[in-house]
Amino acid sequence: MFKGERKMQACLLGLFSLSLVLSACYGPAVQQQQITQEVTSQVIIVTQVITQVIPPTTAVATATPEPTSTPLPPTATPTWDPLSAPIYYPLEDCVASRLYIGDKAMVSLVGGPNGIRYGRDLYYDTIEAYAQPGAILEIINGPWCSHGWIVWMVRTQDGIVGYTPEGNGNEYWLLPQKR
Repeated sequence: MFKGERKMQACLLGLFSLSLVLSACYGPAVQQQQITQEVTSQVIIVTQVITQVIPPTTAVATATPEPTSTPLPPTATPTWDPLSAPIYYPLEDCVASRLYIGDKAMVSLVGGPNGIRYGRDLYYDTIEAYAQPGAILEIINGPWCSHGWIVWMVRTQDGIVGYTPEGNGNEYWLLPQKR
């Protein structure tokens, strides 16, 4: 068989397939066609059965009903940002502060508990208790500078009195409460 004959057979087969597709789209509702073609000891049988042709329809738009659910409870919205309190430098060679004697301060929710010490030296004095994140402390005396950090004498809500740092200049572990 020559190359030209193969191309011709392929074209005829392609045209036949195309005519089947077109007749399926535009022909009668039920149609059956069968064609046999012999090509050098090969038999190709193409059979197609179309049982029903359904033309596309346009969908009618309907309004979506409003969901019926219970309203969500109100969420707490912060009305005051503790980091908006003005800073000042109460001691030379020490970090800035936002606290004053008599203030209430909250232990930051980031960074873990604050150690409450017996003395003002953050490196050598023993920790007697921990103020957990969210705890409210009363500033009762200070400030002092210990190794560059501001230290305050505080009273916990449980009545423990000791010394704890406000921050290291990059992070603040005691946040002022609204005055």
